[in-house]
Amino acid sequence: MFKNKIAIPTLVLLFLTAAAVGKSAFGTEVVVPVSNIKTSDTSVVVEKDSLYYDTLSLSLKKIPTVQNMYTVGKKAIGKWAKLFIAVKIVESGNDGDNSIYARRDFNLTGMRQPRARKTMSLGATKSNYATFASWYDCMVDFGMYLNGMERAYKRRFHREPNSQEMVQYLYGKYNSHPVWRKRTLYVLKNFNLK
Repeated sequence: MFKNKIAIPTLVLLFLTAAAVGKSAFGTEVVVPVSNIKTSDTSVVVEKDSLYYDTLSLSLKKIPTVQNMYTVGKKAIGKWAKLFIAVKIVESGNDGDNSIYARRDFNLTGMRQPRARKTMSLGATKSNYATFASWYDCMVDFGMYLNGMERAYKRRFHREPNSQEMVQYLYGKYNSHPVWRKRTLYVLKNFNLK
């Protein structure tokens, strides 16, 4: 009974504090002139089957060009966008030439179904590959995977890896084929997307 008497006044106090600290103007909108908006201020917006970012409007159900994916990836997964694109090209092909896993399951990176980590995957295929609702979910999931691998790298080497070092670190853990490592490093070295 004592908790109920304190709960409502506490919630009211929290609400008023948040409003005062955040300088909120409930019921009003702040208009920012378009000339003051920078690309870094915009965010990736997913609405139904579409994704909007900066000047892009992309379908989530159709794999976009690697340039458009890279543009979105720089905002969505940050420093790992370049590595995501390199792995995507090696694992599932370049523009218009995508693997069956990419076309059917939106698995652009050849990711196996995770067992222990948080994932965006909807579940596993019969061959234990992850399936995703969209190419964007695959991108976000791979970014989550790389963040986890980066933490493991930092624990082992006490520093942050660059993309080439991450490929070397992933070799044997993510993919154990020497051709995968060679091709991924080649794509990273010859990366020319903006």
